[in-house]
Amino acid sequence: MDNYSKHIAILGGGIAGLSLGCALLKEGIPAVIFEKMSEDTSHGAAISLSSNALRLLDRLDIYNDLKNKSFVHSKATIQGTKKSICSFNTPEVLTTRRQTLMTLLHSRFKSLGGDINFDHTLINFDAKKCEVTFSNNKKYYFKHLAACDGVRSSIRDSFFQANQNPKYSGYSAWRGIGKSVLKNIHFALGPGSHVVSYPINSDGDVSFVAVRKEDFQFKESWKELGSLSNLLQDFSTYDSSIFPELKAEEPLYKWGIYVRPPLQSMTAKNITLVGDAAHPMVPFLGQGACMAIEDAYSFAMLCKYKNGNFIDAQKIYDLIRSKRTKKIQQASLLQGKIYHMKNPMMVLARNSIMKYTNIPGNDLKKIHDYDAHQEVLNFS
Repeated sequence: MDNYSKHIAILGGGIAGLSLGCALLKEGIPAVIFEKMSEDTSHGAAISLSSNALRLLDRLDIYNDLKNKSFVHSKATIQGTKKSICSFNTPEVLTTRRQTLMTLLHSRFKSLGGDINFDHTLINFDAKKCEVTFSNNKKYYFKHLAACDGVRSSIRDSFFQANQNPKYSGYSAWRGIGKSVLKNIHFALGPGSHVVSYPINSDGDVSFVAVRKEDFQFKESWKELGSLSNLLQDFSTYDSSIFPELKAEEPLYKWGIYVRPPLQSMTAKNITLVGDAAHPMVPFLGQGACMAIEDAYSFAMLCKYKNGNFIDAQKIYDLIRSKRTKKIQQASLLQGKIYHMKNPMMVLARNSIMKYTNIPGNDLKKIHDYDAHQEVLNFS
């Protein structure tokens, strides 16, 4: 049996868990990852990463490799269902396949000497003893547990506030990856719906996410397959050329977007929540992965600066990360309402603001300029 009694145990080997593992090991703090899956299955997912996350990935020494395998943007265009509204310059945004980032993080974690234990599904955590039991009958003791186990976190549901049952937001979403000559981030806004598309590499691969308001409550799952005919039916008010060329063999996915109330705290005795386990995000600002990376980096740095005093590290982590993530959660929900306006007068006002002011770019800049590294230094 491996001895992990001096390690921080990371539950979940996704973006949050791998980022945390890399950040901890880079600072000489022992860490080990436990993942319930035998391998990653990204199910056609692409992600966007803005400068608030990219500068941290640069500190983890993977930014250059990621940039070479992705697409970097500095411009976005917005249209209605048929007609152009505006274009504007954006702070640097990198778009890529989720699997590309995961592979680089995994490689970096292993190069730092990290261990990943796959096929480990949590059965029980004794917070007092800091003892974890898995379904394969293996049991380990740790110094601390970082729960990076995603939107359906078993640790959050077991050890944090009640009434965290997901509630349907009223939005359903499609996603897929196809071929297109698109060279920038492109938004199409329609009554009660929107479509965002972006290239994810230099090979013509373009990802899209299409969201609409509807009463039917789809599953909160990224694995539910959909059909091209149903996608085009759901977005029949748009010109079909809004979507990249989608081949029959390329899967499409449709899922329901659910929300959970913000937690009172992201920490408990011997437990720290990171990423979606702490603050699931609606996808309207493209900040879900960015917040997970910010969380992971911030907690690792606080463990370093507080010399392994987890109580002190948690106090500061909870203070700065709760404030930041709640703000982004609220802004994301508001952005969804702005995208999906139906009242013609409100739509006209929205489009005029987008066309004749730089408010969209300025709002993004405020989010992207945040520096988690400097924030930690301010409290250390």
